[in-house]
This record gives sequence, C-alpha cells and structure tokens, in this order.
Amino acid sequence: MTGTLPENANIEWLKKSAKQLLREWRAQGRDARLADAQFQLARSYGFTSWRAMRQAIDRLRDQGHEGAEGSESNAADRFLKQVGSGDMTAIKAALRLRPGLVNAVGAHPFWGGRPQPLHVAVETKRLAVFEYLLDAGADPAGINAGYDNWSPLMLALSRRLDAMSKILVDKGAPVGVCEALLMADDARLEQCLAQGPAVLEQNVPSGSLLSLARTEAAIARLMELNVSPDTRDRWGADAMEALSRLGKRGRVLVRAMARYGKEIKPEELARLGDRDALVALSRSEPDAAWSDAALVAAVDFGHHEIVEWMLANGANPNAQATFGARRAALHSAAWNGDLQIVKILVRAGADTSALDEEHQNTPLGWSRVARQVTNNPDCEEVEAYLTGLEKI
Repeated sequence: MTGTLPENANIEWLKKSAKQLLREWRAQGRDARLADAQFQLARSYGFTSWRAMRQAIDRLRDQGHEGAEGSESNAADRFLKQVGSGDMTAIKAALRLRPGLVNAVGAHPFWGGRPQPLHVAVETKRLAVFEYLLDAGADPAGINAGYDNWSPLMLALSRRLDAMSKILVDKGAPVGVCEALLMADDARLEQCLAQGPAVLEQNVPSGSLLSLARTEAAIARLMELNVSPDTRDRWGADAMEALSRLGKRGRVLVRAMARYGKEIKPEELARLGDRDALVALSRSEPDAAWSDAALVAAVDFGHHEIVEWMLANGANPNAQATFGARRAALHSAAWNGDLQIVKILVRAGADTSALDEEHQNTPLGWSRVARQVTNNPDCEEVEAYLTGLEKI
C-alpha cells in the first residue's frame, strides 16, 4: 500500500525510518541491506527509488518549505505553476509529499486572481493534468470566491472544452444559473430560476449575467427578469462587448441584444466577423469602420479577410488595444499563434520590435509566453517566423 509522507518529513527522518525497517527485517531473519530498506521505504511512499524521494525532499528544503513562514502559501503558488506548465513529474512528486495541494488556493501563475489547480489545468487545456488532479481528489465544484466566482465547469464551458465539461458534470460539479447559461440549456436554466430571484445573485462573476447567455431565449428570459445589460465586469466589458467576444458564434446573440436597443459598435462587428456590416458602415463612417479598435478586434478573432480589407483601406498596422496591457495588433496575432495574420501585419508595416505597455515585451516574446500559458502549438510557428525576421 502506498502511504503519504508526513508534513515534517526530512531526509534524517527518512534515514532513521529506513534503519528501523532494516532492524525489523533482520529481527525476522531476513538477509537484507540498508539499500533494500531504503528502496522499500521509497516505494511505500509512491517514489520509484530512494534517490527520487530524497531529491523531492531536498527540493522542498531548498525552496524554503521546511519551517518557513507562509510555507503552505508558497507551496500552493509553486504547485499552480507546475500545473500551468504541465510538469507532470513535479505534480506527482508534490502531491505525494502534500496531498492537500490538490485543492489549494494560490496566486495565479500567469495573471491575477487566486484559483485552484483545477482552474489552471482547465485554462491551459491540459487534459492529462486535469484528469490526474481529479483522480487525486480535486473537488470538481472548486473553491471559486478568489477567482471571481468562476467555477472549473464555467471555465471549461466558456472555452468549449467538451471533454473536460462532461467529466466535471459526471463527477458531480454543481450546475447553477451561470453554468446553465453557458451550457445553452434553457430547460435547466428554468429549473434554476424556479428557486427564486436570489439565484440571480448567487456565485455570479463580475459583470452582467447576460454576458454568459448562449441562446436568444436565455437573453429574453434575463431581460424579462430585469437583468441589466450595462453592468460591466472588472475589465470594463458590458454584455454586448462580452457576447461579441464569442466571435461568429456571438452574432445571433448580439443581434438579439440589439433588439432591446443596444448599439453594436464597430469593434463588436469586427469581433463577430460581420464584414458586410463593416462595409456598410464604411460608406458613412470610414474612420470608425477601420479604426484602431476595430482592427485589433478583427485580429483578436482571426478574421483574416477583414484585417486585409481594413489595412488596404488605410487601417493602422500598429494599432494598439486601449485596455489591459495595451498590446499592439501584432502582439495579439502572436499570442493567438495566428501566423497568417502575423504575416499580413508585417507586410503592412507592423513594428516587430514594439513593446506592450504592461509587460514591456515584443510580439516574439508574447508568442513564447503564449506557448506555455495557452498550450498552443501554433505559437511555435509564429515564434520561428518572428525569430527569423530578427536575424535579417
């Protein structure tokens, strides 16, 4: 049977334990060596060898875990980084030593908020890590207050990670109003709403609930319940903007919102990939149709033809976003691993050495970071292309 190392385990304690085991064996008349006892002890704690177990203990000691103030917090933060990078060897070793880390809350390894390992595994699309965490005891419901009330299931649904979503539901992840909206399950939404108006405020992320709607019926139902479409999330997006960030999938939803008197902005048309509407707009408001905001939006959502059309009509290839890191359009294309748009922007004169305002990093740097954070292999091609330009 495999056991768990105690929290205060150290190499001296392990040596004494191995010697004690050897004494017991010899008292039983067994012909054994200390190395045999050490190997058996390591195997009993889930390690492949004494050396592997000792290295794990030493690593914790070197990182200041033993007796250090705030060691639990440090351990959680470090474990979240291991999950985010998909380091399965380190993940397994850490959980052997500290099983409680599977549900620890810590600083996000890549951006703000305090998620759990399961949140990070979903966001980085690491299915093997995700399944291992659940097998190791991760709570499918999640502790979500430190992560703006986004549950692991909500994250999986919003990213259209069907396999992860199904596993979470099968494991018993609760389905409330937010999850039902993201599932586009109008029947389940009605079941949730039948519990009373209080459910509209329970465990809801910042922003408008309408931002999570995925059917016209859900929009109509929420508007009927006087849910405001104007409430902005912590990034400043109202429901219209959030729904436009679904890209082409959001067209019918944005138009449904427009029927309630909400204006569709040029950048929202660009996110939706609605070229016909942009062309119509350009006849009366050309500056709006290919504004910086509209170009960045089209780049963000990979609308190649729209990007080329905008640039051909005078759009700025060095357009910058007005929020967050204030990245340039080329940063966005590099982050997305969209080599075609990267090349389109470069041909149009985009500055490959431009720095975003928050991280002071180039598009090349963004492609490298995105490869780790988003687990997107397409970023490797972008990195190779931009690296080649640096050598010219």
